[in-house]
Amino acid sequence: MKKFSQKTISRSFLYIRTLEQLIRAGETLVSSKKLADITGLTDVQIRKDISNFGKVGRPRIGYKITELKKILEDFVLQHIVHVSLFGVGNLGSAILKYPGFHQEKVEIVAAFEKDKRKIGKKINGVSIYSVEDAPRVVSKMHTEIGIIAVPEEYAQQVADIIVACGLHGIINFSPVSINVPKDVSVKNIDLAIEFLSLYCEMQL
Repeated sequence: MKKFSQKTISRSFLYIRTLEQLIRAGETLVSSKKLADITGLTDVQIRKDISNFGKVGRPRIGYKITELKKILEDFVLQHIVHVSLFGVGNLGSAILKYPGFHQEKVEIVAAFEKDKRKIGKKINGVSIYSVEDAPRVVSKMHTEIGIIAVPEEYAQQVADIIVACGLHGIINFSPVSINVPKDVSVKNIDLAIEFLSLYCEMQL
């Protein structure tokens, strides 16, 4: 698989979702300008990103939507991504109940908890295991990414468990930075910061 920057990959997922919306609306062609209007990006950025995937589209005509979607998926979405969730509190439960993951080719295959009252139960078809079983279950389920959805005081401990399980990707919902080896990628999602950042942008 060709290597792309994380920002290009993230934008490509946005393009795929946008193209799916256009397909549902009965559209067959789309220009970079229309994609820019929908996504909030610039048409220059979109053309630059798409050019990474080869010669696609025709000047003054645009892109065939189904063709572009397939090209993007072939490069950045080659298989379903298997994810394990650590922490089944309010946030973790909400993540498990989110209906859009399978549509986006993301599948949560296991959840881990230390609360014995939750272990052995299922949420949205996902089994909840003891965190002590993480190494065995993560290997069995071929997990690729771990989600941290625990209080901040436990975030580093859970990060260490995820790393020990051999995972190289972490989505961190805890509002605290975690220390991981250099070969482990971390995406921090702090909802409070996102809201405040948006508010600051609105004031400009």
